[in-house]
Amino acid sequence: MGLGVLIKGMAVKLFAFFCIFCLVLASLPVLPVLAQEEAYPLIFGKKPETEEPVLELWMDEEEYVVRPGECLWDIAENLWGEGARYTDILEKNKNMITNEDLIYPGMSLKTAGRGYIVRKDAKYGGVQMGEYSMDMPGGWTAGVISSGDAYANFALSGNGISGIACLIQDKRQETEADVLDWQKAAEKIQKYAEENYPGKVSDLTFEHYGMENDEAVCLYSFTYRADLEDYEMDGVFSCRVCVGMKLTEHIQAQFVGYAVNYDIESCVRYVTASFEEHTQGYDLDEFTVSDSNMAISPESPWTLEGMFNSVAWIDEFFTALIKKAAGIEPEKSPKENLVDKMTRTGK
Repeated sequence: MGLGVLIKGMAVKLFAFFCIFCLVLASLPVLPVLAQEEAYPLIFGKKPETEEPVLELWMDEEEYVVRPGECLWDIAENLWGEGARYTDILEKNKNMITNEDLIYPGMSLKTAGRGYIVRKDAKYGGVQMGEYSMDMPGGWTAGVISSGDAYANFALSGNGISGIACLIQDKRQETEADVLDWQKAAEKIQKYAEENYPGKVSDLTFEHYGMENDEAVCLYSFTYRADLEDYEMDGVFSCRVCVGMKLTEHIQAQFVGYAVNYDIESCVRYVTASFEEHTQGYDLDEFTVSDSNMAISPESPWTLEGMFNSVAWIDEFFTALIKKAAGIEPEKSPKENLVDKMTRTGK
């Protein structure tokens, strides 16, 4: 199924969605970000007992110092709520532990916690695109979104003022480098936001997980704020943004999510982690997803060459919506001004 077939007919519905968004924005002086119950919680401890499929995410390794009287079972119980998972500690420290009954206080062990996400919407089929698939949140739809110069021709939308723009590409070496040193990448994102969007971007948080087949999942979240007084309206517009990135063997999938009064973090984490590539039946020497027409624009330069600049995209997206709600006409491009001039003069 081609991308054009999937999104055909959705543009009208999504246009109506954004008209409603503008009416809401114009009528409410303040739109705060409220704490929401997690839609797709990351569950730590014991693996959930459910008939539905479960995603397993591994936290980054940490050092654990053994305390007096502890055994491996106790440590696993304290870390993950499941003593039987002491074998995970054994596997991580097999070069150090020769006898599982012989550990001592002060010993430094490598540990990596695990979390689980129940794929409660997997039964609905999600998005199936041949080379890849991913779960879609229940009740959401796929289509095109645009606001000002910000555009995405494949996006998920639903649950009030919320959406996720998707960008699926062939994996790049620059992206792998960013993900391998996620702490350094996080520092770059933090610095970029502070220097370019002071007062607009705040509360940055970062997450990094491993999955099966050496796949990596990275996320960063932030609060986006705009002072409506700058547009001759009262109050402050505020929403939460979460950006997810998953690297499979051949693909990098990026998801730019935003929401007002909805838990976008757990939603983006769920969609990102559920992304899978499907190479069976393909010639791996020629496998590519670059021949699709999937796009997010504009692509603004920033310090991470392998990742899409979601901060600039979100700013353009919401600035244009706020201006529309305030009745401010968008500035015309030089080409549009030239056309208007020729129309007026008859040339």
